[in-house]
Amino acid sequence: MAEPLHFLEFPNSMHLAVIEALKAEAFPNPKVGAVLLNKHNKVKAMGHHKGKGTNHAEIEIINNTQIESTDTLYVTLEPCYHTDSSPSCADELLKTKIQNVVIGDIDSDKRTFGKSIAKLKNNGLNVTLIEGVNNFVNPNYDKKNNGNNSITYIGKIATSKDNKIFDYSESSKYITNSESLDFTHLLRSTVDAILIGKNTLITDNPQLNIRLSSLSHIDIYKYVLWGNGRNDIEKYAKKHSEKLFLTSFDNKLPNVVNINELTFENLDLYMNNQNIRSLLVEGGNYVHKLFISSKIYDYFYKFVSENIIIDGLSIDNHIIKYLMNDLNQIKKIQLKDNSLHIYN
Repeated sequence: MAEPLHFLEFPNSMHLAVIEALKAEAFPNPKVGAVLLNKHNKVKAMGHHKGKGTNHAEIEIINNTQIESTDTLYVTLEPCYHTDSSPSCADELLKTKIQNVVIGDIDSDKRTFGKSIAKLKNNGLNVTLIEGVNNFVNPNYDKKNNGNNSITYIGKIATSKDNKIFDYSESSKYITNSESLDFTHLLRSTVDAILIGKNTLITDNPQLNIRLSSLSHIDIYKYVLWGNGRNDIEKYAKKHSEKLFLTSFDNKLPNVVNINELTFENLDLYMNNQNIRSLLVEGGNYVHKLFISSKIYDYFYKFVSENIIIDGLSIDNHIIKYLMNDLNQIKKIQLKDNSLHIYN
């Protein structure tokens, strides 16, 4: 199997399909987006699956535009082979003039699982497969289809070239560039929840929202793992009333939750009880070390700036060793003067 690509390496049209897919929560169905380009690579139509019982992304395209043989369809997931509440997208595409289809990931749903790709090819269509698209858009999808009920945990951290994660001398809280920040917001839009630690909250005062205009409507759960400091918690919990504070002690505020000991096992149980299927961890050293101790990260995104920070907080050596020894770097992508290292 070819090495998986990342959406940042996709043509701009697949990038548009990714954005389109993320516009609606389709659970228990996967989020799927589609973009149709004409022979001049101009967008003719876009569509996304809005949820169970509604048209799939490909059907949205078919219903809303005239497809020509010179067009190219980009879709984030293999078109469905089966018919249930929506017709078989593979069959419906074969009724059109479409000749060129670019697909992001084989559908791990056993009802499809490569059958549509084979059917389209057998009917003379030019089919290109770009791996990694659906795994980005729907990080928990393959687990669900394989009967694995565990949460998908995704780590994210940003460092300078000399492995600093915070600059004591700078007023700006950002180490990385605008391209890395845009990607972070896109990554947030793919998960159910985000978690940071107490120190990150106090130091950075993050909003933890999604600041991409087309996806700003997405509202994910926001958690703060709060260790010591019973006296300070009320000040911050009141200021950040939209966030849930997970603690090891009781408090009268409605957004403070006692999960007893702050262990990964207790966190995992709590997240499961909240029906969280995917969690992005954007914490610093303490939070990442807690998750690393159980070696449960499914993906990890490390952004590295070219900057050198003289006076700053260094990334913990446990995190560096974990990324080197326990995970595999599957991709390194340049984001102007930043590099993105992707592990699984």
